Amino acid sequence: MGRLIQIKFNTDLAESLGLTGKQNIYVQFKIDKSGNVSEIKASAKHIKLKKEAIRVVGKIPKMIPGKQRGENFEVMYTLPIVFEVRN
Repeated sequence: MGRLIQIKFNTDLAESLGLTGKQNIYVQFKIDKSGNVSEIKASAKHIKLKKEAIRVVGKIPKMIPGKQRGENFEVMYTLPIVFEVRN
């Protein structure tokens, strides 16, 4: 999952928005009972970074859902995306 984010996330976007230094984006999402990513929410310094994070997390392929006592269940994840903009 982390590798996909590294490859797909457009870090140049922050520089084009005039942002500098360390950028922290937090993405929260659910892996549903079928293993699909759903209910993606993000927080970032700029709305375009937020939208980019949601776009990239939406590309995560189907995963193995959580299991408890032999039953599939939904799992919430929080994924930090951290990078530094250097001029």
